[in-house]
Amino acid sequence: MNSFELKISFDSEEEAEVIYKAILLEHKSSQIRSSATMEIHKNTITINVKAEDLSILKASIYSYLRWIGVAKNTYEICKS
Repeated sequence: MNSFELKISFDSEEEAEVIYKAILLEHKSSQIRSSATMEIHKNTITINVKAEDLSILKASIYSYLRWIGVAKNTYEICKS
């Protein structure tokens, strides 16, 4: 089993919470060929992904990074 831990810290707890909630539905629906846990603590989101195939693990990580990127950009637009 291949695994990867991704920790992303944000400028504030509010930003981390908004982004966590924004990607939560995608997180729950993406558990088909990989499994992942996602936790939030203060201003940090931690995602642990596991998959049998390295290519599936890589695709899962890229998906999380895309979702987080879109949510962060939307958050910044709404804050300005």
